[in-house]
Amino acid sequence: MGVLRFLLSIATFILTMILALFAFSYTLIYYPSTMRELQRAALHFREQLHELALPDNYMVWMDVFFQENQIVLVGFSIATRILIGIVLGILGLLFWRKRPSGSGAPAASSSPFSRWG
Repeated sequence: MGVLRFLLSIATFILTMILALFAFSYTLIYYPSTMRELQRAALHFREQLHELALPDNYMVWMDVFFQENQIVLVGFSIATRILIGIVLGILGLLFWRKRPSGSGAPAASSSPFSRWG
C-alpha cells in the first residue's frame, strides 16, 4: 500500500507540473496583459524581499532563484496543486466512500465504537 501511495504522489506531482506549465504558457500566449501584471506583482514581491537588508550571502541566492518568471510559475503550480487537491478530494468523496457499518461490511477496526455492534 505504501508503494502505491508513493506512485500516486509522484503522478500527482508530475500532473501538477505539466498543468502549471500549460497554464503558464496559455496565459503567456493568450493573455499577455495578465501575464505582465503577474510579473509586475512578482517584481514587487522581489523588491520587498530586497528591502529586508539580508546579508549578501543570502541576497545572491535570492537574485539567482527569485526571478519574476520563476515566481509566477511557482504561483501557477501552487494554484494548480490546490485545484488538483480539490478535484481529487471530491472524487474521493464520491467514489471511495466507506460503507456504512450496517451494510454487511466489517466495521473499521480503528474506531473506538467498532466492538459495540
